[in-house]
Amino acid sequence: MPAALGVDLPELNLRTYVTVDGTPSVYFFSLDAEAVLGVLGARLFHHLPYYYARIDHRADSGGRRVDGHRADGRVRFASRRRHPGARPARFVASYEPAGPRLDAEPGSLAAFLTERYRFYTEAPDGTVRYAAVEHDRWPLYPADATIRENSLFTANGFADPAGEPVCYYSPALDVTASPSRRQ
Repeated sequence: MPAALGVDLPELNLRTYVTVDGTPSVYFFSLDAEAVLGVLGARLFHHLPYYYARIDHRADSGGRRVDGHRADGRVRFASRRRHPGARPARFVASYEPAGPRLDAEPGSLAAFLTERYRFYTEAPDGTVRYAAVEHDRWPLYPADATIRENSLFTANGFADPAGEPVCYYSPALDVTASPSRRQ
């Protein structure tokens, strides 16, 4: 809905990939967003671990288009968690598409990461909740990303992962979710 109103609401999330009863899904550890009402609504109605954050999201000018969407140069993204009582988290990176569109073939890493149709989270009472998710196939491109700062893992109680990240770029995709249900 925000995109239909011309409102840019970037978010940042830390998640893991799960399969439950044969359905590829994600489990969210945290989601940071700048929209206070969106954060409150997602916490209340979906029991998602959203946190209020100050986010700076902008693209350098470069005049390119990817799949009919603006990809005007390198995107700069910075997030600083400001949610009262939450562990501090900061993420600063820049990225851009770095090649032709990928076809996420079944069984590929790209398909594994994007073809997810449910999300899970834990409600404040400890119950596991889920929602069905609908979306078209993600338009994906290889990405060049530079991560300057990332404390999301530490803020969620994890060690930083070893190795280099795998990066994909997607210009945009509409995603809808069902109401939250108890597992």
